[in-house]
Amino acid sequence: METRVTHFFLSGWRPYLWLFAVIFALYSQTLFFNFTYLDDQDLIINNYSFLSDISNIGQAFKEDVFFSAGDAYYRPLLTVSFMLDAQMGGMLPAIYHASNILFHGIVAMLLLLFFITLGYRREPSFLAALFFAVHPMLTQAVAWVPGRNDSLLAVFILAAFIFLFKFLESNKAIHYSIHLLFFAAALLIKETAALLPVVALVYIWFIRKESFFTYRQQFLVISWFAIGVGWLLARHLALGNIVSLGAGELVWSLLANLPAFLQLLGKALFPFNLSVLPIIQDTTFLYGIIALVFLVFGFLHSRHKRLGFLLFGSAWLVLFLLPSFIRADLGIVADFVEHRMYVPVIGLLIVLLEVTPLKNFSFNKKATLLPAAAVIILFATITVVHSRDFSDHLTFWRSAAVGSPHSPLAHRNLGAMYYLDGMPDQAEPEYQKALALNPTEKMAHNNLGLIYAHRGEYQKAEAEYKDELTINPYYDNALFNLGLLYSQTDRKDEAAQLWLAVLAVNPRYVDAYYFLAKYYYENGDMQKAQQYAQPVGLGLSSFK
Repeated sequence: METRVTHFFLSGWRPYLWLFAVIFALYSQTLFFNFTYLDDQDLIINNYSFLSDISNIGQAFKEDVFFSAGDAYYRPLLTVSFMLDAQMGGMLPAIYHASNILFHGIVAMLLLLFFITLGYRREPSFLAALFFAVHPMLTQAVAWVPGRNDSLLAVFILAAFIFLFKFLESNKAIHYSIHLLFFAAALLIKETAALLPVVALVYIWFIRKESFFTYRQQFLVISWFAIGVGWLLARHLALGNIVSLGAGELVWSLLANLPAFLQLLGKALFPFNLSVLPIIQDTTFLYGIIALVFLVFGFLHSRHKRLGFLLFGSAWLVLFLLPSFIRADLGIVADFVEHRMYVPVIGLLIVLLEVTPLKNFSFNKKATLLPAAAVIILFATITVVHSRDFSDHLTFWRSAAVGSPHSPLAHRNLGAMYYLDGMPDQAEPEYQKALALNPTEKMAHNNLGLIYAHRGEYQKAEAEYKDELTINPYYDNALFNLGLLYSQTDRKDEAAQLWLAVLAVNPRYVDAYYFLAKYYYENGDMQKAQQYAQPVGLGLSSFK
């Protein structure tokens, strides 16, 4: 029987609007946040000239998402999302943050529809979606601009599953086609989507209890396979031959990083030790152990267990999280940033709907309403506070260094932020801490070189740049900076060779074009000077 309260919250489109309203209220402060300089400087700031030209949309499907040689991230739809933001607001951070809020709102609304389509009652479905909407662990996917990688992935994965459910019920070609379209789009957002067919088969076999590999399943598998091959081909054409891990390295990477699963599980149920850049060494296992005991207890004492749903939820959680434990560079201290739980936590919510009182939630029962309201308020409060760690680059990296004192990356980038803000004396010890923790930490030597070059200590600067290029030979900034140093110390021919190397790695490096044009102009080669001045809109009169 529907009461006034349930009608107010759950009638028609109201629950969807409530979810979006709550999300906007929680995250509206992020509209005033800046960029953090964790990936957003590469994805947006350094490549704004590309993003601002809408005619480059086609080219986005031919590039690594970071626009650099040697990387293996084929995510063109993420780039397109940044391009659309650039059309609306240029480099104004508020536009990018507004899009992140919008994506999170869409996911929460799709999640409610997903749970209802899966067969759960409207009330517990709404509560589970509300938990997701306010969950502190997912803050990074909203407050940090590149975190949309996972919220966009969730949009397409949820939409793909909703239309898969519809297809399995109706056998309509339109539902089948839309499902495949969303699956293809998910692959173009993040590689994790490649595991969607496996999770889908778990649903078909253990919830729908269909026989293995029926004609319809074979048709689906062939379609998934064809889309996967097309995606791999497009990826290969864009990125070339990317060296992957061998079988032994893959297994070792998984085993070495698997303990993070327990830590992430703990944060999902007890989000009290959040970090903007967590590493295993600086994260407690306590909450994970408590969470595991809680889930086992809930399973053992749950009535009317539906093992198919439990298996589906568990498969969703584990399989969509699994790629996070695979790291190509085993020498780097792995971080387990919390936005990577954005899609997997949906599987955990399915498990919770099966083994906890969540499935019995009702607005008409104080015994379930009051505890649920208390958790929602607590989670929302933590989310508001934690969001502020993403407000600007210095706040973010200070938080990273405090939360993960053994992370070389945290110290290296905190040093970079100090340097960026005109505090080289504070930056130097942070770089040295990073190298003490990891002698092969990328970019740290380059950044020390900048400090020494600024002080006029050119020999020390040159040594640092060369050390950087030994570790990181394709790093465009180190190549450029060493070239600049050679130019300043009257080794201009060597400098020009390095700037040419910069453009071989990153054809959009504007400063390299400028200095090459200037070099050739000063050497009287006007044809080559014009060749390098033209791409950046300069005339030769600029060098007189």
